[in-house]
Amino acid sequence: MQGQQRSRVLVVLSMVGILLAAAVLAGPAVVGRFVYAVSQAQMQAERQKLADLASGDAMSPLFRQVAKVVCPAVVEIHVEKAVTVKNPMEEFFKQFGEEGSPFAPRWVRPAIPNTSGQQEIQRGLGSGMVVDARNGYVVTNNHVVAGADDVEVVTADRRTFAAEWIKTDPMSDIAIIKLKNPEGLVDAPLGDSAAMAVGDNVVAIGSPRGLPQTVTQGIISALGRSEASVANDGGALYQDFIQTDAAINRGNSGGPLVNMRGEVIGINTAIVSPMGTFEGTGLAIPSNMVRTVMPQLIEKGKVTRGFLGVQMQEVTPKLAASFGLPTTHGALVSRVVPDTPAAKAGLKEGDFIVSVDGKAIDDTNALRNVIAGTAPDTKIHMDIYREGKKQTLPVTVAEQPANFGGRPTEPAPSEHDTSKQLGITVQELSSSVAERLGYKPDVKGVLVTSVAPLSGALREGLRPGMVITQVDKTPVTTPEEFLAATRDAADGVRLRVVTPDGNTLFLFVTPMKERK
Repeated sequence: MQGQQRSRVLVVLSMVGILLAAAVLAGPAVVGRFVYAVSQAQMQAERQKLADLASGDAMSPLFRQVAKVVCPAVVEIHVEKAVTVKNPMEEFFKQFGEEGSPFAPRWVRPAIPNTSGQQEIQRGLGSGMVVDARNGYVVTNNHVVAGADDVEVVTADRRTFAAEWIKTDPMSDIAIIKLKNPEGLVDAPLGDSAAMAVGDNVVAIGSPRGLPQTVTQGIISALGRSEASVANDGGALYQDFIQTDAAINRGNSGGPLVNMRGEVIGINTAIVSPMGTFEGTGLAIPSNMVRTVMPQLIEKGKVTRGFLGVQMQEVTPKLAASFGLPTTHGALVSRVVPDTPAAKAGLKEGDFIVSVDGKAIDDTNALRNVIAGTAPDTKIHMDIYREGKKQTLPVTVAEQPANFGGRPTEPAPSEHDTSKQLGITVQELSSSVAERLGYKPDVKGVLVTSVAPLSGALREGLRPGMVITQVDKTPVTTPEEFLAATRDAADGVRLRVVTPDGNTLFLFVTPMKERK
């Protein structure tokens, strides 16, 4: 009996030994299969977790639906301009030399010289959106269609429409195109841009680089941007840009920026980038500006704006202290144009405007937009600081003149040298030099002939060819008077400066000795 038990034990031990030997020989494969099975099970569990989380994704369906309802209203705008080229090399230098291209809005590619030397076609591409399907009205940027000889609009379903007429407002960079024989169009509603806030989700739609119906997503990064705070090349005078990080590039101009209700709250118009490609900062014209401009363009072909008759500038902390101002938020009057609403109301140089009809004015751009949006013959009340004291001034706004908004030209520099107290050299302003530089006969002061590098004067914006008429409140007409007025300026001085185009500025300049 005991022998039989021993035999069974030996058999079991033998079988175990065989199994162990087999495991040793095939161990890596068995272990690998075991590890693989475990990892697959873990991955399945992780995928199930992902599926559970995805079932609660509300954003993707929302973005999908926004694109679905807005994309049919977004169009491509193809433009052409015939340009006569007498000499191909001359045309090349015009485009890339000092004179600049005669027809080069942001969407135009460099011209390829025509071998015949006679004529060539420049082509451009932008975006737009149908805002009135029944009447066939399309909104886009002025810089997309400006100067074009032929404009075609291509809809989302690839139909082509010719333009019956185009009406533009360069000051806001807005244009309206009326399509011929509009049929089967879909429009997008304009939303309230004033209701948007930083952080809100938005979608940009357009044809970047010729890729139609491109949809990108981002947020509103900032509100109220202007040319003073960003490098804008559109040339629009009236700016209240919405900043977004939704990707836009060349070709997006004129296309919509859309909120999560499928409402157009902006027109994509520019990017802030030294290379001309998207780097995370795009700018859009707010829809409320479109609401103001569009009906006037359609009905009258032009936009009527309010007019005050002042030149304005921002205020630095040092300049504010020199004027006795409690804040830098507002608009400093640097010049009052004679026989204008501002002059008639008694507004003066050095007045600091802080509110209009109780609405705070943050900077010159805000005041410019408020006045422009005020109907002519409307009486407004402006809160100002004068000589450090606050007062209220009633002003009746007039209609903006037709020639308003001309761009200044650079004054020609002079070469004479007189004084370097502030890093500034000046000379007497003779009548012949004044006439040559374009100054009016009544301008009296000293002519700036050079400004030292890295000086406070250069940093504040003083340039050769400008005329200094006052140091603080003291008029100066000779280099000697300028020297005397600046001799004791240990903490800096306020200069009143005039440019050849008639602009007036106040600059607070720190002596060179404080610049290390």
